[in-house]
Formats: sequence, structure tokens, C-alpha cells
Amino acid sequence: MCFPPRCVICDGVLSGKEQYLCAACTDLPKRIEKNFCFKCGKPVDGEKEYCDSCKKEEKTFLMGRAAFCYDRVMRRSVLRFKYHGRQEYGEYYAFVLYKMFGGWIERTGADALVPVPVHTERLKKRGYNQAAVVARELGSRCNIPVYEDLLLRVKNTLPQKELSQKERLDNLCKAFSINHSNRVLPDNLNCVIIVDDIYTTGSTIEACSKVLRSFGVNKVFFLCVCIGYGN
Repeated sequence: MCFPPRCVICDGVLSGKEQYLCAACTDLPKRIEKNFCFKCGKPVDGEKEYCDSCKKEEKTFLMGRAAFCYDRVMRRSVLRFKYHGRQEYGEYYAFVLYKMFGGWIERTGADALVPVPVHTERLKKRGYNQAAVVARELGSRCNIPVYEDLLLRVKNTLPQKELSQKERLDNLCKAFSINHSNRVLPDNLNCVIIVDDIYTTGSTIEACSKVLRSFGVNKVFFLCVCIGYGN
């Protein structure tokens, strides 16, 4: 059965001339193209170089960026993408990420894209890893390999959105590991870009970055579809 393409924002059926977004939703997604934290990419006040979190806390990743503000518009879109089977949204997200950051990706010299993994129980229930969907689409555009099995989520953590900052860090303690059961672990990975759907406090990205650094990866960057606001 062939289903008609739907708008990534309102989920309405697109006309034959429309791609990804309907005419009414074209200007709704808010892209982050200026006034962002130089470390994590969160939107900040124009005079600030870094958000409060990046000023206070040491990060193991070098830098990261996101395409959209995680506002009401994108929250609804990502919710359908993540929990309601709209995997096709991943093509649009990757299209925008490549359009905005294709040159940046090339300058990082990344050897691979590494999606944030989901626990096997959650993967069975959901049927797919939303971060891997975006990473595959982006990797095909950038001609960069995607290592979906490099990281494992060995702890089925509680949803991060329900927790405080300290609880998030505790929740993610030892949640990730390198998949040593993978028969072909990549050699000489010097630089990788972690890919995820949402960056809020950065706890998940930081936890993955620490594991990758311990594996011998020297440079870790990240790209996310959406990111919360900084201060």
C-alpha cells in the first residue's frame, strides 16, 4: 500500500507540488542560524558566546549544532517521528541538517556518524531507532559511514524529560558502552559525529561522548535535529 506524503509539521497530506512541508507550515520551523552557544549550539541572547551550562560544566565533546529550536512546533513533529511511526520525517530532518551544516561536517573531518542507541526493549516496542533513521539519511548525503552498532544502551533508562539535571546524570551513569560483541569494530576512528533527535541538557550526548573518548576517539562532535533554549 502506498501512502501519500505528509507535512512534517502538521501531518496533513501534501499536494503534488509540495515537498516535506505544506504551504501553511513552510515558515513555522524555527532554524538556529545565529545567536547560538559556540559549544553546544543552544540559542542564547545575542551578546553571549556560551550558554550557562557550557560555561559551568566541562564537556568531553568539542562542539555541536542543531537545526531547529525545540519549541511547540517541532515538539509535535518529533513526537510523531519518535513514537507514532513517522520515520519518513527523518528524510526532511537530514535534508535540513545537511543544507545547514554540510560544510561544517566536512570541516570536522569526521570518519563516521554514530547515532545515539536505544535500549533493545525500547527498540522492540518502537520498531526503530529514530536517531539511526536520521543518521542513515544524513550519512548518505554526506557520503560518511554510519556505525549504528558501535554504541550500546545497556541500561533501560527512564525518559530524560521527566527528570531534573542531577537525576538525568545519575540516570545515564553507565547507560552506554562500546559494543565489543560487534564482529567488526572500526579501526582508527579519530573523529565522529554523534547524531540524535533532541538535545536538552546535553546529558545523553555527554554520556555517549565519554564512552567514545574512552574507546580512543580523539574528536567528538554532535548534530541534533532540535535543541532546547540556553540562558
